[in-house]
Amino acid sequence: MNWPKADQLIEYYGNPDINGDGLPDPIWERDNIVRIAPPYPMVLAWDTRRDVIRIAVHKKCEKSLRRILTKIAEEFSAQERAYHQLDRFGGCYNFRLMRGSNRLSVHSYGAAIDLAPELNGLGVRYKPNSRMMPMKVVRIFESEGWGWGGEWHRPDAMHFEAVE
Repeated sequence: MNWPKADQLIEYYGNPDINGDGLPDPIWERDNIVRIAPPYPMVLAWDTRRDVIRIAVHKKCEKSLRRILTKIAEEFSAQERAYHQLDRFGGCYNFRLMRGSNRLSVHSYGAAIDLAPELNGLGVRYKPNSRMMPMKVVRIFESEGWGWGGEWHRPDAMHFEAVE
């Protein structure tokens, strides 16, 4: 899949804040955000008593994210998913600014997902052979063209995005 570069997000995904008021545009949401059922049991990372019934994602990312999550379900047993907390959902579509920036986060476009945030905290250097994000998961996302935040200057190993 050919995802847009970071400076082409609005051109590709549309503008989630068309009038610039700092709030998500309801028409853009209606026309672009869809909800998918996860293919394996997931819970909210910040409230593990709450099941994730639907994941809100941009319609252009829907099929790709379905394939990715289905592949994770096929490649990892329920026990392995729990060990690495791949069943802990940290968010997908979430209208907000990037941390430390005045630019919209890729989550604002519904084109990013966070998995296992407790084990893969923002700013935490990736540690191979730990409970952090398995490289097999990274490769599954990369096979669909998604980028991974685990190797960024300020690492974010929980984060995957449909951006080149």
